Amino acid sequence: MHFSCQPGCTRCCTQEGWVYLSVEDVAHLSAFLGMRAEKFQQEYLYSTKYTIRLRRRQGKCPFLKSDGCSVHPAKPTQCRLFPFWPELLEDKKELEATAQWCPGIGNGDFVPLETLEASAREMLKAYPRHY
Repeated sequence: MHFSCQPGCTRCCTQEGWVYLSVEDVAHLSAFLGMRAEKFQQEYLYSTKYTIRLRRRQGKCPFLKSDGCSVHPAKPTQCRLFPFWPELLEDKKELEATAQWCPGIGNGDFVPLETLEASAREMLKAYPRHY
């Protein structure tokens, strides 16, 4: 697979769906924003017994600003590993559908199989109840 994020592109941040967070993601984001975890959770998260996800604002990620991701250095695992998600790596049709809106898929450097597999394992570890 060839992939490289394209400068200025934020299309992955505006797609339908949820951004799930691990406990570690919550800690990283709240620390990055200088917020107590409880305040961060109150303002930005929706939690159930088994999942934590970002609240969408006006149909998009609350951290997406006009110039890109405002939490880029601390972005959640799901965001950091896109498009190397298990469901995209295991389903060619799903990957092709994603490539229709993601200009980075098929462009840039070749991503070795080992990197793809490691990313998929990291997703499985971060979100065990999601997969």
